[in-house]
Parts: sequence; structure tokens; C-alpha cells
Amino acid sequence: MWIFWIFVAAVVAYEVAHLAAELRIGAPTRGSCRAVVVVPTRGGGNLARFAGHVDYVVVDGAEAARAAEAAGLRWVANRYVELGKSGALATALEVIDADLYVFVDDDAHPGPWLEALRGMCGRFATAYRWVLGRLQNAFSLGGLDWMVWRRTRFLYGGAMTVPGERRREAVVALKRCPVDDMALTKIAGDIAVLPLLVPMDPAPRTWEFFTRQAVAARLGNPLLWGVELVYYWAWVAAALLFPPLFLLHAARTALRSRRALGRVDWAQVLLSPLERPLEAFVFLASAFRRCFKWGAREFCGGC
Repeated sequence: MWIFWIFVAAVVAYEVAHLAAELRIGAPTRGSCRAVVVVPTRGGGNLARFAGHVDYVVVDGAEAARAAEAAGLRWVANRYVELGKSGALATALEVIDADLYVFVDDDAHPGPWLEALRGMCGRFATAYRWVLGRLQNAFSLGGLDWMVWRRTRFLYGGAMTVPGERRREAVVALKRCPVDDMALTKIAGDIAVLPLLVPMDPAPRTWEFFTRQAVAARLGNPLLWGVELVYYWAWVAAALLFPPLFLLHAARTALRSRRALGRVDWAQVLLSPLERPLEAFVFLASAFRRCFKWGAREFCGGC
């Protein structure tokens, strides 16, 4: 029986260390440079929310161009439509001159995180998402766990920066890989993480969103995916033996909601007991999927 309690103690110790590390993440030193905020979009989205916040929209057709003009935003046409979002980012890097490129998804909600990213001169930096759909958020927050440790950080494609001096290298990487965050994480090296979360609209199909994220993790970094799979199941087992773990996780969710929304989202806190079991189940299901849907394409390999 003592072996089980050693196992539980190890999981609790890791969770406490992780929470402490998350609390210690501070805003990186900001600089002043020529930064441009760029939003890639396909159908136009709700671009009006970005008026006064972004500098350019990269469009892939007339409908998106009209939406950008209606919102009073400057736009450029995607030169590499066949590459989807990666093509849009590569286009921005090629045709817009800047010291820092801030790339933002068209389903994000502008806030303090956006100005913080503008100040990340000379650095690859990212902020992670807070999905404004509670069940999707319960799964998605697992990705933030791995932002805490430098070795497992990745550029979250919804809110990230590329330094101007690395633009040519970034263009090459994006043209090789249609999954933008995979492509740029591979070349980034050190990644700065802001202690802020980005409110994002939920994806249209929840199960597809779950499996896409998990399969992308497996194809992009199989070792990390394996660690996540084992850890989430270990956490669930430990929490069943030691229920106070759920309270520790609820405290973490409360902290994160304050960073995303400026207030504690108590409804999300009440859902927090579902987070780890949901992540464990989805990661296990992803072991049996070879591909995931990325835009209009099926993606079946790493970058």
C-alpha cells in the first residue's frame, strides 16, 4: 500500500512545483521597435473587433478582403493560398517590413496581451489561449501546463511573435510545413511566455478540436505527447486515491481565469475536475489517429 502513497505524493509534489513555477512566470523585459500586428484570415471572421488593434490582415480571397476593408483594416493577399495559414504568415514576412511580427488568429479577442506581445522585440514569444467555450477550455488548458517548463514550450499559433532578423528562416520553415506553430517552434529555440491568456472563440466542432490538438501534439513531438499521455492518466489515478488534488487543480484554474478575463471564472473552476480525465481520454484516443484536419487539408506527418 505504501507504494501507492509514494506515487500519490510524487504527483502532488509535481503539481505543487508546477503551480509555483506558473506563479513565478513574469512578463519578459519589453522593448521598443517597429512591430506590426498581422491577422491571417480565410472567410473574414469578425474583423471589426481588431479595428485600432492590428496593422494588417492577410486574406485569401475577395470575401475576406471586403471584410477587412469594411473593418477599416489594411490587407495583403496571401501569395501561397495552397499552404493556408502558413502561407499567409510567409506572405506577411515577405511583403511587410518590420522589426517584430506579431501574428494573431482572427478568432482572438484583443486585450492587454496584444500590447505585451508588441514589446517582445528580438524574441520569439507567445501567449496561450483561454477558450470561451467551457468544455473546449477544460481540454485546452492542458497545453498551458507545458508552457511552464522551458524545454517543453511551444509557440501557440494564435498569438506569437517572430523577430525580424529571423524572417527569412521563418519563411523557409513555413513553406515547408502547413502547420504554422509546428514550423516556427522548430526554429525558435528560446521562447518567451507571457503571463497572460488570450480569450479565443470556441472551435465549431468540439470533438474535431480535441482530436486535432492531441494528434498534432503526437506528430509534432512524439516524446512530449507520450509524457502527457502517461502523466494525465497518472494524475487521474492519483486524484482518485487523494481527492484534494482536485482542489489544487481548481486553484490553478482560478488563477488562470484571472489572467485571461481579469476575474475568477467560477463556472470554469467548478468544471476543473473534468480537465485531467478529459485530457487523458482524448490523448489516449489520439493514439489511434494517423492524421488530423488542418484547414482544408489532411496532415499526416511532422515538420
